[in-house]
Amino acid sequence: MVPLHSLVMYRTKPAIALSCDPDRILIRGIDGEERRVRPKDLVLLHNGPIVAFPEKRSSAETVEALELLQEEHPEGLALISWKEFAELAWGDARPEHIVAAWHSLLGNPAVEILDEGIRIRSLEEHQKLLEKEKKKKETAETRAAFIDSFRRAWKKRDPALIEKNPLFQPFFDELGRCARGLGGESPLARELGIKMTPQAVHEALLATGYWNIAFNPWPERNGCIMSPPPAPDGIGERPELELERLDLRQLSSYAIDNAWSNDPDDAISFDGERVWIHVADPASVISPLSKLDSEAMARGSTLYLPERTVPMLNASLVQALGLGLAPESRALSFGITLREDGRIAQTQIVPSTVKVERLTYEQADALLETSPALQKLQALAEIRAAMRRGLKAVDIDFPEVSIKVRDEDPSFLPVPQTHSARMVQEFMILAGEAAARWAYERKIPFPFASQDPPASASLAGCGMGPSQSLAENYGRRRVMRGALVSSTCAAHAGLGLSFYSQVTSPLRRYQDLLAHYQIHAILAKERQSGHAGAAADAPIPLDSETMDARLYIYSQQAAKNRQAERDSRAHWILVYLSRHRDWRGQGLVLDASAENGQIFIPEFGYEVQMRLPRGTKPDEAVMLALRRVSIPELSAGFDIVPQNL
Repeated sequence: MVPLHSLVMYRTKPAIALSCDPDRILIRGIDGEERRVRPKDLVLLHNGPIVAFPEKRSSAETVEALELLQEEHPEGLALISWKEFAELAWGDARPEHIVAAWHSLLGNPAVEILDEGIRIRSLEEHQKLLEKEKKKKETAETRAAFIDSFRRAWKKRDPALIEKNPLFQPFFDELGRCARGLGGESPLARELGIKMTPQAVHEALLATGYWNIAFNPWPERNGCIMSPPPAPDGIGERPELELERLDLRQLSSYAIDNAWSNDPDDAISFDGERVWIHVADPASVISPLSKLDSEAMARGSTLYLPERTVPMLNASLVQALGLGLAPESRALSFGITLREDGRIAQTQIVPSTVKVERLTYEQADALLETSPALQKLQALAEIRAAMRRGLKAVDIDFPEVSIKVRDEDPSFLPVPQTHSARMVQEFMILAGEAAARWAYERKIPFPFASQDPPASASLAGCGMGPSQSLAENYGRRRVMRGALVSSTCAAHAGLGLSFYSQVTSPLRRYQDLLAHYQIHAILAKERQSGHAGAAADAPIPLDSETMDARLYIYSQQAAKNRQAERDSRAHWILVYLSRHRDWRGQGLVLDASAENGQIFIPEFGYEVQMRLPRGTKPDEAVMLALRRVSIPELSAGFDIVPQNL
């Protein structure tokens, strides 16, 4: 039983017992608060009586007693009770002595306050603690100086007001992580009074000059992986596939792409009977569920930014497997025989060896004038396009602008409309249909791509073919539904196909690599079926559960990459506009059905919503003048001005 008016210790603070109930004891702490606590939570220091705490005052006796203990125990002392310490200091242990000792020792780095008494720290431990407290104090002072300096520069938008102190760097780093969307909230930003959003912190970093306007935080904000992928241990073909490559080097095969493409993964040729679509063959090197596969899945796709490209696969793999990057290339080739109406009659899929010539779209268009093989391919592509339109496919044709950044300076290059680009696109669709039909017939899980019919068949222009009206193309795009990828086969209404999968970009899209894993597994099984017994390590296709799980991860990351690419394009357009505040240029009206319409700026390939004058018509050209730009908010405002101004 704790005596009435005794001195006790509760959670390292002195208290006076005011009642002595068996189950709960009422105490008054040295802070003046009263509370009921369990007896086992108290340590009895003195039977008392004590009815009030003595005034807080410095105690020379406490200092002398502590110095004596430190001299006698330089290695430290595990515990000396409060009563023993008071007797050492005063020769007596009255309650007021214990309270005076507690006041004097509180906050002293030489000791640790405990309920039962004090622990004397060793001299070495004491010195380390003093250094830690000193560093903590210096950090607090530096933080306060940073906050004062940053706040003044931010409010006045004057970078010159930021003190040039290298010790400020950790605080800039914290704000930078917040502005890049990393690490959640920033206590420092909150203390500075910055709104707790990446965009608001971004604006503050621009205002203070720590970031320049060219810094692009959007890939990290969207959760993209920005580091290069790891290099493989080797680039040898998987032995369990027992590959037998068909020699197709005699064919004239062309990898046709933009001039700036560095990862050619598809090529086309014609042997007189069949269209051949040759595709880079990373699945012959990368095993499903391997480390390289998991890395590719986590990235989802190659990230194409105006200022840099972050590949899905290591550059050494792209260099070794890209079509036309070496005199001969390994490929997975789709040989497709077409009926007269463009429908698929037969599909052959084989590992192959090909010789590929790389062409730009412009070079291919020029070669179309003289090459019988390319002329035949173009004719077949037109038959295929007409067939799909007969199946209510939707054509959407929007101008493209390539944005390239060098030394933080963006340039804008319109992508020319070419015959060869449309031809290549048609054959990539053909390969996707052929692969999906092939997989469906063999009843294997496959990354089938599907799309529900548009919200309005008439607005989508189903089966009507290309439109010269930009506004009409915009309207078609608005009523299209999102595409889905899963192991369940369903029709792709936008393409007018009952079967479709994407298989022609395995170097830069994980979905395509998954398709190649399945194809290789079935081809290996078919090759081994004639043997006496299949090899113990023969590959087997991924099951539906594994396929869907990996497609889900891929889809999540690929969506982040696409958003980062869109945001990054907008970022560099706004960087350019920020440097050209007097910009004026043409806009084309995409939608004038509401007061706030949609306008397309051909110079940048940029769409913006803005208020339109009454009577504005779709496809009408208007003259725009820049009014405002906010890089952190990724927005710009324009005014429509008379054409003659």
